[in-house]
Amino acid sequence: MITLYGAALSPYYNKVKIALIEKGVNFQEVFTPPSQEAEVLAKSPMGRIPFVEINGAPLAESSVILEWLEDAYPTTALLPPTPLGRAHVRELVALFENDLFMPAFALSHHLMWGAPLSDEQRDDALVKMRRGLAALLTRARLSPWLAGDGFTLADVSAAAMLPGIAESTRQLFGTSLIDESAELTALHRALSERPSVTRCWADRAAAFERFWEWRKQQAAG
Repeated sequence: MITLYGAALSPYYNKVKIALIEKGVNFQEVFTPPSQEAEVLAKSPMGRIPFVEINGAPLAESSVILEWLEDAYPTTALLPPTPLGRAHVRELVALFENDLFMPAFALSHHLMWGAPLSDEQRDDALVKMRRGLAALLTRARLSPWLAGDGFTLADVSAAAMLPGIAESTRQLFGTSLIDESAELTALHRALSERPSVTRCWADRAAAFERFWEWRKQQAAG
């Protein structure tokens, strides 16, 4: 039995969850926020989420968990069979996460927690995101998935991170970055029809409803 610890607010948690669903793996979820408590640190050395227990053995870091899943459940592969194909998917993941999603992190942190965000920082984030998107599109094949006709870990990352990118840019700039790109719009549409993704997006939306209700209660004292 695999136990997945974390929270549906986390795109990294959702990456692992989508991959587990795609592979048809039997797993259970345990809500766990990031923590420096000893109980969590014993399973995730930096206290980050997600982490898993595999028949009682802990494993942390989403990218490591995904690589383990690929090794342990190779029948439903999320990486291509050739070394170059696999490297191409990993390149797409790096571009998506490092150069498109990470610049949006400050935007999401501001919206969720009220972290300071100057106009200069906000606009700089958008410049970096657009540059990252342009770089991603030079490598993507989008027919219909990022690496071509097969659904891969690159699409898992996109499915986990596109909602946050769309919401933060829509709220702070009045339009979603996805709406600026016909390619991202098509990818978003294809993802929205994938059962693993629709399940994860629905769980994420429900988690955010609970989060915003909690924030409202906190603000009211």
